[in-house]
Amino acid sequence: MSKNIFLLILLCISSFLSGAQTNVSGGIYQNATWSLAGSPYIVDGSIVVFPGKTLNIEPGVEIRINNQTSSNIYIETRGTINCVGTDALPIKIHAMYDTMNSVAWQGFVCASSQGGVLNADRFQISNAYFPFSYESPLANYNYTNCTFKRCFQAVTVGESVNLSNCQFIDNEVGVYGWANFTIDNCLFKDNTTSIYAYASALTMTNSDFIDNQIGLSFAANIFDSMYISDCQFLNNGLALNYPNKGTVQNCVFSDNATAIQYAYKSEISNNEFLYNELAIDVSVNVDIHNNQINNNMGGLLISNVSNVQDSPLIYNNEICGNINYAVNNNTNMNYSLLSNCFCDLDSAGIEAMIIDGYDDITKGLINYQIYDSSCTVVLSTVRKFGPGAGVNELTFDVQFENPVNTELSLLSATEFTSIQVTDLSGKSVIFKTSGANNFDVSTLPAGFYVLTAVDQQVVRKSFVKM
Repeated sequence: MSKNIFLLILLCISSFLSGAQTNVSGGIYQNATWSLAGSPYIVDGSIVVFPGKTLNIEPGVEIRINNQTSSNIYIETRGTINCVGTDALPIKIHAMYDTMNSVAWQGFVCASSQGGVLNADRFQISNAYFPFSYESPLANYNYTNCTFKRCFQAVTVGESVNLSNCQFIDNEVGVYGWANFTIDNCLFKDNTTSIYAYASALTMTNSDFIDNQIGLSFAANIFDSMYISDCQFLNNGLALNYPNKGTVQNCVFSDNATAIQYAYKSEISNNEFLYNELAIDVSVNVDIHNNQINNNMGGLLISNVSNVQDSPLIYNNEICGNINYAVNNNTNMNYSLLSNCFCDLDSAGIEAMIIDGYDDITKGLINYQIYDSSCTVVLSTVRKFGPGAGVNELTFDVQFENPVNTELSLLSATEFTSIQVTDLSGKSVIFKTSGANNFDVSTLPAGFYVLTAVDQQVVRKSFVKM
């Protein structure tokens, strides 16, 4: 009998603990703590922490918003709220009903004008219109190991944001705002727009964009610089829009409708583009090199270039196996795309994959080279314009005055856009024209050099820099 009574007591204790919860709403007029022991906390109505008072939310606490009758519930602070979990015990905040809705409740509100302070980190928050809304935006938002899920606008940046090991899942907008963005090891998945940035500077590394309608989109020119490295963009509608004034390197773009749209004044190098409907939309002053652009519907689309000085540099890429075209020249400018490998031993096969003035007289022409199957040995060069046009030759001759002072000026009626100069150690530098075939080489130290390429066409002309 005593054994049965003991078991009954244990069963009652277990039932009590499993049903433990704390219902909260209204004003907080004294310092309070939402403890793990009292979790979960059921928020039945809006909450306000009054000036001079503090609400501490312990790590591991679960907060359930009872939004059955209203989506207007909010948690406001005119005092202080500390909502900081740990890596092992994040604070969990979510709606109880209509959990697929991104506006099931309003979120946290910080009334800064009344002395409000809102500290939040290492949490998982869902279903909020604005998860953390600050009357006066913070100078810097730091979020580590945080999850934003099914929110309308997860993070709104006023000056700078630092995101590390965060997840943004199924939000209308993941990150929106101005100024400085630092993002590392984050996941953006199933968002309508993952990041929409008016950036002064953006540094993003080791992050994944998967199944978003829009991945990362820049709203305007970046003021300072952009650096994107070692990221994956998989199965997005538009993966990366308007990258400018910086670098995109060592990334994988696969199965996107458009991998990169309107690349402008940026360097795109050592990336892999596979199975996209369009790999890269190339525009003004872009440096595209050492990429693998293979098995896409469309490879490179050149657009929005109207003068020689703005021409992109496209070299040392592997552009193979694309279905509709390898390169589509959607401008009336001519381009020498020498040193790119198209993985076809027959000029007819390559020509079929290049859309230029031979297909449409409103477009410019494209020169290219034919490589062996290893993409290392040049078999022949096809020139449709410039010196040696129509002749399969590996070099052509240009003239310039030697020695060279501050400018190297090519003596030719043909206008060229770039030259490559190599020093005796084998280090090469590319210079772009300052107009009328003049190239400012004043940054070169005095010494002996070799002009090794003009518009990516092979040259071997030595000179002395004074």
